[in-house]
Amino acid sequence: MKKIVSLVLACVMILSCLAGCGGDSNSSNGTNTSTPGTNNGDNGGSGTTENVTIRVFDKNSGSKTFDDEVAQYITEKTGVKLEIESPTGDPSEKLNLMLSGQNYPDIVLMGQGEIVNRYIEAGALIELDDLIEQYGTNIKAMYGDTLNKTRYTDGHNYWLANWYGLDPDASAGVLMRRDILAQIVGQERAESPEPFTVSEYIDILKQVKEQFPQLQGRESIPLTLDADAGNYVGTYRGMFGMKTYYEHDGQLEHNAKDPAFLQAMYFMNDLYTQGLLDKEWVVNHTEQWEQKLSGGYVFSSFNSYWDTDGINTTLAATISPDAQFFCYKVVPDGADPASTTYNGRSSLGWDAIGITKNCKNVDAAMQLIDFLASEEGQYLLLWGVEGKHWNMEDGKHVPVPEIYEGLQNEFDKTSNETGIRKWTWFIKNGNGSDGTPYDLTTKYELTPTAAFANEVFGESDQWDTAEFAGLEPAGSTMLGLQWQRICDIYDQNFSKIVNASSNDEAKSVYDAMISEMEASGLAECEQYITEGWTARMQLWNNG
Repeated sequence: MKKIVSLVLACVMILSCLAGCGGDSNSSNGTNTSTPGTNNGDNGGSGTTENVTIRVFDKNSGSKTFDDEVAQYITEKTGVKLEIESPTGDPSEKLNLMLSGQNYPDIVLMGQGEIVNRYIEAGALIELDDLIEQYGTNIKAMYGDTLNKTRYTDGHNYWLANWYGLDPDASAGVLMRRDILAQIVGQERAESPEPFTVSEYIDILKQVKEQFPQLQGRESIPLTLDADAGNYVGTYRGMFGMKTYYEHDGQLEHNAKDPAFLQAMYFMNDLYTQGLLDKEWVVNHTEQWEQKLSGGYVFSSFNSYWDTDGINTTLAATISPDAQFFCYKVVPDGADPASTTYNGRSSLGWDAIGITKNCKNVDAAMQLIDFLASEEGQYLLLWGVEGKHWNMEDGKHVPVPEIYEGLQNEFDKTSNETGIRKWTWFIKNGNGSDGTPYDLTTKYELTPTAAFANEVFGESDQWDTAEFAGLEPAGSTMLGLQWQRICDIYDQNFSKIVNASSNDEAKSVYDAMISEMEASGLAECEQYITEGWTARMQLWNNG
């Protein structure tokens, strides 16, 4: 009996020792060795995506429901069912309420800048670095260097960009009605992508005023602007090679201090004093601007080519297919056409998508994201389901004719039924590996106005606005209040400079404006902006 008892005790001691050694092996150095997204507290997951529900807040989703053909395919492919939380009312207000109450869902799509920084600082978004390494094969392949640009100041990634990568398509430009332009410069010149000089453009406006004093029974307007949208800014800045800020001796200064700014203002002032610019340009609401152009008595405007798509449809129906607005490049006399900066686009897009700390299955969320971010996922979101909405022919994506026609003529109906372009997540600009564009609806077959604009504006016009975005001091700070005061001074004086009686008066108003801005703390704000920009460039370049 003693031998039996001794043997049992020995076995118990051995088992106890083994249990103790097993526990120490995972924690002897105080390091958590669990894999990201697996059994990691609130951020843990089951390690599988089968029958998983992920809740998503998308500020752009409106009241759309996740029950279309693309949605069904996503669920079948990934095993993840998505529940979309409708951003009823003001999405920005909803985002703020979710943050304050910490009741955000698993994944949140919000704007970039201050709101996403607040979510990061509050600990609402989880770090993605290790998760991308573990699950993000497609994310790394598709995003590439963009991941360096979306890192927070601590060097970590907390969100992924949406509509990222520089869009190669043209944006800002000088719109002119081609039928009238052809009567002044000839059909061949009107259809040529060759830039016009500022002098040529002004002469064309004068000839419009002289040869076409009346258009469609109204007094003609050589040039008008949309004051509400303010999109004329990209045109005059692009024309004179300006960017968001004036980079001078390694510092960023307000763009009003760029020598090119004053030259641009002299140009704008000349248009006004010579009666070529609509006298009502300062008070033109977008609706009024649209009415004037649609009415057929305006020749030119400063906009992106797509701003007049609806207007062009009206003009083609009421006047002539030739009476549409096309986008042209105008360059200062003697300037190199390659020195213009018309096509400023953000490589980071305009949305941020992150996983919150409330997510109970991070590995499922990451596997879903990696699929949606992949080339397959992009074509699914923007083209639909293969064999149903598109087919692969000779190695190229080809849309089903009925589906494509529906997207062009009844977009909302077709999109809601099929799911094509209904859910725009992790979208990358440009073309896939077979050369077809990811964005079927707007890029597969370009309109004549889009094709011409892309021919006019080349790669030399492209620059990345993301480099300068969001550098201003936050509005809630004292420095932010100073910056707002400086912006107000600028806004109040801009129209006065343009509407001055002469270039001399314009210069006088400009000088007074700069003095008032400087007295309001411009140098201090510029230093803050420069420091943020310098730190950003170091972060981006040390990936």
